[in-house]
Amino acid sequence: MESHPLRYATRDALAALPWFSEHHGEVVVSDSSIGPIIDVHTHYALPSLKASHIDLQASHADSHLLLGRCCAHHLDIYANQCFTKVELQAMLRELLHGGVRGKGLRQYHTAPNLARDMQSMGVTHSIVLGIDMPVPTLHVARTLATAKDRTDVTGYGSVYPRSFHAKHKFEEQLHLGARGIKIHPPNMFIRPDHPKAMHIYGLCGEAGVPVFWHCGPAGIEPKLGAYCGQVRFYEAALKAHPKTTFVLGHSGATQHWEAIGLYRRYKNAYLDISCISLGQLRDVIDHGGDDSRILFGSDWPFYHPILPLAKVLIATEGQPALRRKILHDNAARMLEAHQPSRY
Repeated sequence: MESHPLRYATRDALAALPWFSEHHGEVVVSDSSIGPIIDVHTHYALPSLKASHIDLQASHADSHLLLGRCCAHHLDIYANQCFTKVELQAMLRELLHGGVRGKGLRQYHTAPNLARDMQSMGVTHSIVLGIDMPVPTLHVARTLATAKDRTDVTGYGSVYPRSFHAKHKFEEQLHLGARGIKIHPPNMFIRPDHPKAMHIYGLCGEAGVPVFWHCGPAGIEPKLGAYCGQVRFYEAALKAHPKTTFVLGHSGATQHWEAIGLYRRYKNAYLDISCISLGQLRDVIDHGGDDSRILFGSDWPFYHPILPLAKVLIATEGQPALRRKILHDNAARMLEAHQPSRY
């Protein structure tokens, strides 16, 4: 197995890997054996209190991702550790101030820009996740409305479990075309085993749609958010709702061994590999025991899909069948199996 450098000064430097090349100033997949790919973890412009002026149909020359093209891209660490201290502070300010004002880089995180970045990497389809919040936001409605008119994405809704009208919101989102529900315990400041969250999981099981979790502490969230994301709090739902499919986003993040344990114990658990390091990915592959529920994800617009794709390509060298499962077949099977059955 060939050894590859794991640290790159910029995103464009990843063109040095054998599967990529530079084309008209952009890094693209140049190996014809790579693809098609399904990315299960993307978002349009992240939630904000004032988002109505963001045109999700606009196309821009650069997507201005939160980990910018001039930032270092390291394959051997968790993705958010690629930021320098200064870059991390700027990113967190962007999330906070942009979330309040609806301005900043969010204006570039649009449907055409997502499509362009995905196409450059051979991604033919993406799941676009809405995120509901404890405060009013149009993110879910705008995500579903934008996704509904496109053939290259599948829209997932999101329900804040403590909402007074959680069931109504859930049913309304399915009517709007949601094919799954995103629950983000750290952002929602609610444990995944909270009774109100458990109620949402039951609704998902009855309707035949998956739950996509943010799973695990990422190391940069507030203390309460990190507490709510502890992987040990996710087991109760997996056990209590065996008919509901759960995707453990980020494979448990900084607690990937705990997530691997849940994955091994519960057949209704899938692992999304977005953001984890190459070493963590190898642990998932080598110790997960079942490679049919490992899913490729990027967490765009935080990161370009080249970052997780490079890790998968290195980890699966000499294993084309496994590579195809992770990059496409597992997600395709999940999408085909979970059509809304009641709405």
